[in-house]
Amino acid sequence: MRTLLTRLDHGTRLATAVVVVIAVALIPLTIALWPNPSNTTETSYPSAVLTEVSYTDCENVTDEVPCGDATGTLSTGQQVNVMLFRDAWLSHVDNGDRSILYASESDDAETVYTFHSHDRALKLTIFTIIIIALVLLVVGGKGIRAIASLLASALFIWAFLIGGIAAGGSPLLYTAISIVLVLTGVLFFTHGLSTKTLAAWGGTMCGAATAMLAGTLLATWLELGPADESASALTYTSLEIDLSALSLAALLIALVGILNDIAAAQAATVFSHTTPGTPPTWRAILPTALAVGRDHSASAIYTISFSVVGAGLAAFVLAHTYNQPLSAFLQTDTVATTLTQMLAGIIGIFVTMPATTAFALFLSRIPTQPSPTPLHTH
Repeated sequence: MRTLLTRLDHGTRLATAVVVVIAVALIPLTIALWPNPSNTTETSYPSAVLTEVSYTDCENVTDEVPCGDATGTLSTGQQVNVMLFRDAWLSHVDNGDRSILYASESDDAETVYTFHSHDRALKLTIFTIIIIALVLLVVGGKGIRAIASLLASALFIWAFLIGGIAAGGSPLLYTAISIVLVLTGVLFFTHGLSTKTLAAWGGTMCGAATAMLAGTLLATWLELGPADESASALTYTSLEIDLSALSLAALLIALVGILNDIAAAQAATVFSHTTPGTPPTWRAILPTALAVGRDHSASAIYTISFSVVGAGLAAFVLAHTYNQPLSAFLQTDTVATTLTQMLAGIIGIFVTMPATTAFALFLSRIPTQPSPTPLHTH
């Protein structure tokens, strides 16, 4: 073990030490906070092929009133009656469509089937395989590692972050732990254990922490409430969830990829202007690095702003349709939450770029060659 460590360069040792510290500090906490699956309600979502689809005035009914029916053939061959609501009509459900049904028990213990969604599993699988092939062709092994990291992160976020919040845990606590663990795993697995990766990791953490702090202060000051129908529906299932904190957690999950992109590019810019093992000339590198970082940060501001506003586009269109005054619409929970997410994200971007630059300039001074192994003389 000691021989192996002596063969590693100083940057790799430092990056490895950071990963080990994060793992030792957070993995036991993650295990302690892991949500208990026994509290969840068992539901059934069987797949079926629909026939004899018919609708009755779906255009003029509410979402809670069934306006059609169909016959569904389950994978077992059993035929069941399927209730169709307005969402099925809007999804253009027709004869021969393979759909996912929601099976629930009625008051008389009979199973009631309703349309849930189209069965898109095969199409999504084919599309995913095509994307993986393109990534392998264009990016190579590093791209495949990135996809593997993404899939592992998605499973962890679903099981730990979403499960923990659904069980009544603090959205910000679960989000903070998830971001640190996911970023640490994804960055170092994809880009390797190096000082360049460590600089990107440090810059991203600074940006995410600043965005969390700014968002928390803004959300408290603006007294944010439910931002959309899904958030409002949560009040009927788990009143202990802090909805403003949940909106902020959603921002941080969406923002971390953008911050990581800025940090990785900024670290690469700095390290591309340095010679391994040679102390960098700050006056020569800093202006160039900051110029590149400013351009990238400006583009990232557009990215976060348009993505946040685009996510709430339906609410904007609805307000315009009902001729709601702009002055009143801008003060609704939906828009206030959107603006809070956008402003917190921009603040995080502003911090990520200079922080990554500082980390990269400092870490690039570390020698990249391993310590020489002492010769044994007799």
